[in-house]
Amino acid sequence: MIKLKIEAKYERIKENIINFRQRNWKDTSTLLYWTSLILFSFCVGIEAGSFLKPIWFGSFLVFLLTFCFLIIILWILEKILRILLRNGMKELLSCLLLCGISIIVLTGDAYIAGFVEIVIVSIGFSLIFILFLKSLWSFLYHKIHTRTILITIILTSIPIVAMLALLTGTGFSDSYVDTYLKLSGETERKEVTLSEQEQASFKKSMDYGSYTVLTATYGTTGTEDFASHTVNISRFVKNQGLNGFFKEKYQKYPLTEVPLSGIIWYPKEVSNCPTLFIIHGNHSWLTESYLGYAYLGTYLASHGYVVVSVNENACNGLSNENDGRAVLLLENIKQMENYNREKESPLYQKMDYQNLALAGHSRGGEAIATAYLFNDLNYYPDNGNRSFDYHFSIQSLIAIAPTCGQYHPSNREVELADVNYLLIHGANDQDVITFMGMEQYEDISFSGKKDCIKTSLYVAGLNHGQFNSLWGKYDFIEPMNRLLNVENFLSQQEQQQIAKIFIKTFLDTTINSKEKQREQVYNENFIRNKKRAPADLLTNYQRYTEFLPETIYVQSYQTSGTYILCDFEEDSRIDTGTAKGVTIKANQVNSWYEDLMAFSSKESRDNYAVILKWSEKQQEKAEICFKIPNLNLSEKNLQLDIMDLQEDFSEQEAKLLEAEVIVTDREGKKASQLINDYTCIYPAFLVRLNKLQYVLHISEYKHQFQTVSIPISDFSGVNLQEIIEITLRFSEEKGKVAIDNIGIR
Repeated sequence: MIKLKIEAKYERIKENIINFRQRNWKDTSTLLYWTSLILFSFCVGIEAGSFLKPIWFGSFLVFLLTFCFLIIILWILEKILRILLRNGMKELLSCLLLCGISIIVLTGDAYIAGFVEIVIVSIGFSLIFILFLKSLWSFLYHKIHTRTILITIILTSIPIVAMLALLTGTGFSDSYVDTYLKLSGETERKEVTLSEQEQASFKKSMDYGSYTVLTATYGTTGTEDFASHTVNISRFVKNQGLNGFFKEKYQKYPLTEVPLSGIIWYPKEVSNCPTLFIIHGNHSWLTESYLGYAYLGTYLASHGYVVVSVNENACNGLSNENDGRAVLLLENIKQMENYNREKESPLYQKMDYQNLALAGHSRGGEAIATAYLFNDLNYYPDNGNRSFDYHFSIQSLIAIAPTCGQYHPSNREVELADVNYLLIHGANDQDVITFMGMEQYEDISFSGKKDCIKTSLYVAGLNHGQFNSLWGKYDFIEPMNRLLNVENFLSQQEQQQIAKIFIKTFLDTTINSKEKQREQVYNENFIRNKKRAPADLLTNYQRYTEFLPETIYVQSYQTSGTYILCDFEEDSRIDTGTAKGVTIKANQVNSWYEDLMAFSSKESRDNYAVILKWSEKQQEKAEICFKIPNLNLSEKNLQLDIMDLQEDFSEQEAKLLEAEVIVTDREGKKASQLINDYTCIYPAFLVRLNKLQYVLHISEYKHQFQTVSIPISDFSGVNLQEIIEITLRFSEEKGKVAIDNIGIR
């Protein structure tokens, strides 16, 4: 009897719900159906329609094709489901389509931090939008004006308007940058300030140069200043599928006949100039991306450099093509060498082919390393039947927000030796979201036979696209870029100013042979009084922060004059170092171990370091000791890389890592220096690339190594000729750090 009453009550509730639904939202799937079709087709059209000009026509064409295709697919699916389930499924399919659109558009670059939360928000929003559409159709078409419908329309309108405001706005500012700068400003460091003479010299070196800049183009169309020829790169890359068909039709040439083309900036008054070749990365082939580096080309040319920006659009829109990009770059260098040799050419002897540098942005930043590798090879690593014959005198590489690992010669890493390397990347890069270039940085070694340097700069507030004047603020294409946060970026002018200052300094230091001093090239006092960029900007940017855009910088570096004590790459023995006779021991820690480092995305950084972890339960301060053979460290610098790995903190709890370095001589005398007196070890950057990460208070913790360099002469009261132990001691009650590349410079 009780069971029957429960069943009857259940049936009444069920009937009331059905009647309520029928009374308010009966037959309201029509608007839902057509809205989902239109929105999905619109998104696909905007994203995939940029394969021909005008872009609006390509987008409209893709929109129509997608719209018609969807109608057919949904009709077929509905018929199949009706047969299988004996029920119409059009409304369910429309709901699923809208949920899919919402997830794709709203998640954006949030798959590292807060992905699950944002997916839930996306599904919730799509359900609200579905209810709004059904209620609106009920109100307008079926003339159902019940209180339920009116209240539903009003309540669902509020989050829809809020989401539209979020989609159309630029986002939110990063307050953690100001917090970290304040922490940095509260710390007094040694040798940070510049003298008046040094300030004047630096300002002069950064100004626009005194040479008259001329511009020329080269190519195969007959409209350029210099005629070139075509090359066959089809052995390295392929145009595939419908995308490749349209690409070839638009560009009007196959990969067997790729034109050598680009633009040149050069100084009028001087010859035999050090020369930089720069290549862009993957972007729409409708954009002449090679023209987007005029800000850099004209600036460097005014200082006596020749700059060639190479058109690599033939490789854009392809996959696994970076070996093709490298070959195309080398062929362009060969073409420019011909102009340099022709007596009747305006470029005759303009370029110093003994001092060449390569720069690359995005995939181009990876391709230059491959080009440097190919330059010294006689055969293509993946097929010995393809020969190379380049052998140019390339001295330096500049990687700007590069990718890494898209091409592996013979399934190996691109390992390079004795080449100068500059790496620049932005923490707010929404395309190459991790500091991928550090993998290549770690794969560069020095034999000590040449004066070389590798140096990296990681900067808060820089994105991917603004390094190229034609790419802009948004690193994604429409409509997926709607949830990207761009309010916290430095301006394009500031971002390009950072690139200009560091690139010029790097080139002045590594390939400007007319003024380069061979001996002790990377001494921190190098060229202080010359009318050139001071080399120590590459190793001590903090001395020049008043001349740089205000933001957070993290810098790593290593020179060929560095004697490595420990880099943790040699074996799995944690108690021994890289150099002979070095032993390691950690004290007052919960754990210490060697580990393969990873980015916040969990992808490998391709280098090992020692990890220390300790908590407030320890009685003494955590420390790690390196016992070394009796070394004479007079007139040298002690150097190491350190990274704060803590993530269990909020912006209000952020603080600089505090540690001291202690050296001990053979007699047991000790001397110490605080790391914060020399540089700031910032906590992880609290990066939020997606606007919803701000709304949900979710951050991605981005960690980077900061190089610390301390002159041994600063350790007073010990015998610097008989140092036998180096200790790194931490002041924090709890912490987690990574340490790497302990050495003497």
